[in-house]
Amino acid sequence: MTPSPASGDPVRLLVVDDSPSIRSVIRAMLEGDSGIRIVGEAGTGGEAVEMARTLRPGVILMDVQMPEMDGIEATGRIMASEAVPIIAFSAFTRGGEAKASIEMLAAGALDVMAKPDLAGAGAVSACSRVLRNKIRSASRVAVVRHLRRAVTVSRGRGMLAGPSDGTRFEVLGVGASTGGPTALRDLFSGLPADFPIPILVVQHITMGFTAGFVEWLRQHTPLDVRIANEQDHAEPGSILIAPEGRQLEALPGGAVRATSRKPRGVHLPSADTLLSSLASAYGGKCIGALLTGMGSDGVEGLLDIRHAGGFTLAQDEETCVVFGMPREAVRRGAVNRSMAPASMAELLRRMAERSSHRVESGRA
Repeated sequence: MTPSPASGDPVRLLVVDDSPSIRSVIRAMLEGDSGIRIVGEAGTGGEAVEMARTLRPGVILMDVQMPEMDGIEATGRIMASEAVPIIAFSAFTRGGEAKASIEMLAAGALDVMAKPDLAGAGAVSACSRVLRNKIRSASRVAVVRHLRRAVTVSRGRGMLAGPSDGTRFEVLGVGASTGGPTALRDLFSGLPADFPIPILVVQHITMGFTAGFVEWLRQHTPLDVRIANEQDHAEPGSILIAPEGRQLEALPGGAVRATSRKPRGVHLPSADTLLSSLASAYGGKCIGALLTGMGSDGVEGLLDIRHAGGFTLAQDEETCVVFGMPREAVRRGAVNRSMAPASMAELLRRMAERSSHRVESGRA
């Protein structure tokens, strides 16, 4: 585990990009900031892996596409050995590189941001402010090593026991932040194409990368994944992702809307807004899940679902990149079960099968 910098010490930053001009721009963007110190520059992923070991940086800013070894491979190797907070630095928010950026998140990067338009001074200035904030935020996260291994399903006694009252659930809402793409992949890859419960998702992600995230997620689940429309409907076998800059809200009867209504907290979209709307629209017939992430977004909404008689899940500490949101949910008494995302998938399958069996038995 990489220690956080001592109070007052500058964040030690390693910059990785195959373009000398981009590295020069980054130096200029951070110049004069006493809280961030560039301790090294690398032009390839291989150099980054070696410098992560020798320089012990507090944060790495990593290009996505590089010769010899790209950012995905370099991130995987660093997170398997040194465990340094990594920010993916992408030239494009759409197309192949956008999906590659999400692959970097899956390999262990904490965050992703777009490179600025070098032709616009205003864009560079705005990017500089965002970059400084992201570096500082990343430096405060105590990341752990990500060993490359198959995802396993928890088999603890009683871990996969769902509610025993025979409730037929009608919708699942999921909130996730830092580390969420990997957790969502592990959850949704374990669900069948005919999974009968519609799914609504809020994933905190940098503006511009939602479309790439959805394209990437489609490769890992048989379910139909898409960004929710302004007026939409939750259907079995589908996953609706909250659009950028809009709240995702559920209404009775399966209706869904994406609105510009401001959240109770700072996030837009907000997991609290989504989960609370599920509690209001579905009462005890909804399931809420809160996955890895910093802060507490989603905790109030999960509490609303539990108070309404619904069923609530949280990711366990062992599999979280950041055990912030789930920890707060457990502390507040909002969680029925804590487990790995792969275990959630198995539990949800069993719950859906039991519900389907009861319906068929009732028709006999």
